[in-house]
Amino acid sequence: MTVDLIVQGGRVVTDGTTLEADLIVDEGKVLSLVRDASRVSADRRLDARGRYVLPGLIDPHTHWGVFDLPDLGAFARQCRSESASTLAGGVTTVMHCAMDRGPYLAHLVQKRRIVEKEAGVDVVFYPALTTAEHVQEVDRLVADGVTSFKLFLNGDAFYGISEALLYPALRTILRAGGTPMVHCEWTPPALDLLVKELADQGRTDLKAWADARPNVLEVTAMERIFRLVEALSGPVYVVHVSTREGPSVAADARARGVEAYLETCPQYLALDHGMPSIQRLGKVKPPIRAPEDREALWRGVLGGGIDTIGTDHCTLMLRARKEGQGDIWTQQNGFTGTETMLPILLSEGVHRRGLSWERLVEITSTNAARIHRIPGKGSLRPGSDADLVLVDPQRETTLRADRLHSACDFTLFEGWKVTGMPVTTVRAGSVVMEDGELRTPPAGRVLRTPPRVLPAPR
Repeated sequence: MTVDLIVQGGRVVTDGTTLEADLIVDEGKVLSLVRDASRVSADRRLDARGRYVLPGLIDPHTHWGVFDLPDLGAFARQCRSESASTLAGGVTTVMHCAMDRGPYLAHLVQKRRIVEKEAGVDVVFYPALTTAEHVQEVDRLVADGVTSFKLFLNGDAFYGISEALLYPALRTILRAGGTPMVHCEWTPPALDLLVKELADQGRTDLKAWADARPNVLEVTAMERIFRLVEALSGPVYVVHVSTREGPSVAADARARGVEAYLETCPQYLALDHGMPSIQRLGKVKPPIRAPEDREALWRGVLGGGIDTIGTDHCTLMLRARKEGQGDIWTQQNGFTGTETMLPILLSEGVHRRGLSWERLVEITSTNAARIHRIPGKGSLRPGSDADLVLVDPQRETTLRADRLHSACDFTLFEGWKVTGMPVTTVRAGSVVMEDGELRTPPAGRVLRTPPRVLPAPR
């Protein structure tokens, strides 16, 4: 028997352990992990000596084409460009936030066709529920394999969910066996007042943006959502936690029995609002905060209080952002992050703060696959999808936008010197990136996820 691929001599990190093992791949699946595969015949061998072999990363939080809605042509273009960026970063699966004011049943059929034609990665959809019609579609979407749903609590006129719809949406999602993914910022009580006060003071710095959306607004939203989910019984996944209080608020909820999951992002783990290099580029919701918030989030990552890393990846061009023209109050917000996620976590986490390789795999792959029930992902055990990334832990690189593969023309990490880089990416058993060179990947797939098994009615 001749197999498709053998990855030899690496340190394989999976399922909470690190093994000196050879990994055998055939027909897009992990066939086995063995001590020595030198006598096994293979079409291709990868030399992984001195490298770590990790499951392909999952980015559970992306927004392809979000600034071009409802243009599906823009989504198709970004399926191509952002797939390249994703694979270059060692990420093989993304969760995409579908956003549309109209019904999702038809919208997702169109997007599925585009992914299967244009993307080079596997994609999981999670629609943003904004209207009563969206909530009414949840049961049918779950039956079709869409089981995670986004709820924006930040009062945005386009994609925010109203107070009147919040409880019905949560109840509908949980009763259907789905998982709510919640953007926690309860802005209506304070945002307009604080923005006016700060703008009247002439403040246009990045800290002013954070001062307008203080920690208490995120914390209050988290406390509200945990109490609601506690009453309804089910899980909740809080996206892009940015505050120092976030992990402890979740710990309190977990102590009461709430199935609470937390995601944070590289921008909150590596940056703070005082850094000169990001003053005109770092606007995002929720805001990049103080160094004390950053270090508290790292404690959550290292100690287990934070479950996953997502990026909130948005492809935004400088000209669209009005960099150099608009101020912090009027310019667009968002930036890319998928391709730089692993280098930042390696440099800032593994090397600087002692993040273990096992924990790195948990927060970048295993936990997202488990929480969102993504089949075949998050592990390199036999039978798993043959998605993996080889990491050179000592390779030093300077991050620059013109060396990245996203359509976005800037990065918040411009000029950052990092240690540790993905050097080879394998997706569905095919080598799709090697030493920075991208190759044509297998066609992307839209993955269907099963609903939670609900408790029997009493």
